[in-house]
Amino acid sequence: MWNSILSSRFQYKKIFALCGFLFITSSAHAENIYELDFSTATGDVRAWFEALNWEFREDVAEMNLRFEDSKLVIEPTTDELGVLMRDFDKKDYLHGVTKIRIEWGVDQYPLGADWSGPADKTRNTREAISFMIFFGDAKLDSGFFFAPDLPYFISFFLGKDEKPDQVYLGNYWQKGGRYLCIPCDGSSGKTYITEIDLTAKFFELFAKQPEPITALGIEVDVQKTEKVNGRHSKAYIKRVELF
Repeated sequence: MWNSILSSRFQYKKIFALCGFLFITSSAHAENIYELDFSTATGDVRAWFEALNWEFREDVAEMNLRFEDSKLVIEPTTDELGVLMRDFDKKDYLHGVTKIRIEWGVDQYPLGADWSGPADKTRNTREAISFMIFFGDAKLDSGFFFAPDLPYFISFFLGKDEKPDQVYLGNYWQKGGRYLCIPCDGSSGKTYITEIDLTAKFFELFAKQPEPITALGIEVDVQKTEKVNGRHSKAYIKRVELF
């Protein structure tokens, strides 16, 4: 009798363990809501992005974009602004994203970039690379007539002299835009992992729960910076994941 009971319990444990494993495996797969993976990307960069409904904006096409060593490399030789943008249709908004993970690095920071100083003063707020996440539909005043109004956004960037524990404001979009340099130790030629709890960070920055993600962007801004080694900056991304 006891052998029968023990055998039954063992079988139940096996079933529960299997169910738990399947649930965990399924959940892990379900967590990855959106991904950009450059590890196998080849060919024309513009065509690759356009196939994923991303757009080239401003002067990004002139910034020597290329796939190299399993990463997207951006290396502007003129002091310009470039943006890669993915605007989602309403039916494709990203709901339930709670975490972001970016694998990236900088080989050369733009000389002359300066985020320090009071937010009410114009600063040379430039970056070799940033990843921007836009939340919701409502557009907030940019604070400048010629700058378009934008929804709430968080821009993660890698800087040379900035601080990882400081929230930065740009010259515009101060109502709804926040810039974070994470992990931000200023090293060159080093691959960083930026991993953030987006829900908690958005609430910390704006004192409200985040709305669905409506757009994503990769920006390089090296305006008014100096050329060194024949370029204004050089940066790369290996992978971006939203969970």
